[in-house]
Amino acid sequence: MDKMLYTAVSGATRIMEAQTIRANNLANAETTGFKADLERVNAMAIPNTQGSFDTRVLALTQSSGFSQQGGAVNPTGRKLDMAIHDQGMFSVMVDGGEAYTRAGAMIADGEGQLTVDGRPVLGVDGPLVLPEHKDLFVGEDGTISILPSEGGVIEEVGRLKLVNSDMAQMQKGPDGLLYRRDGADLPQDEQVRVKSGFLEASNVQAVSELIASMDLSRQFEVQVKLMKSAEKLAEVGNRLLRNV
Repeated sequence: MDKMLYTAVSGATRIMEAQTIRANNLANAETTGFKADLERVNAMAIPNTQGSFDTRVLALTQSSGFSQQGGAVNPTGRKLDMAIHDQGMFSVMVDGGEAYTRAGAMIADGEGQLTVDGRPVLGVDGPLVLPEHKDLFVGEDGTISILPSEGGVIEEVGRLKLVNSDMAQMQKGPDGLLYRRDGADLPQDEQVRVKSGFLEASNVQAVSELIASMDLSRQFEVQVKLMKSAEKLAEVGNRLLRNV
């Protein structure tokens, strides 16, 4: 009975971990540039002992990846809202290093520094800072130009560091940003293109996540019933031993 109970508990634990992943995805269904986390499970057969049959299998949650599918690109009309066309990522500064994201809702703080979710946006020559300006223009290659407040000639003030990588070499950190698995910084990729006035939506498919959550809830109920069955069997066994 203890083996049955252990198997049921391990199954219930795995389901709770999967529900956490699904709940996080649903919570970020409206988060710009969010990549849905994936649920990865490995089946591990328990070796038979003392002549028992090799029929018990444990479910182990593996390191979860993320969906590489792109989200819908929606127009906003705001020039500092940017979306990557096809493949590529924006670069942001974190703790003195680099991280990468598809979120392009950029904001200039009081000092003109461009940020995404409070993190400085990196250009090819370092963090991007915008001088006071009357108008702003963003080229497809990430070049940012401004019309100065006092008027005059349009001048280039920097260029976004746009990078690309095989997503199999990337991993998502606890902060939701993407990092290279080897910890190295990605180089500028001249082929990446950006569209100003657009934002990429989350790639979470809310209906699919809800259906998966409901299915996980039913699986959890099955595991709980197995635990109760194991408890009843243990009680019956104890009563038989007391009557001997």
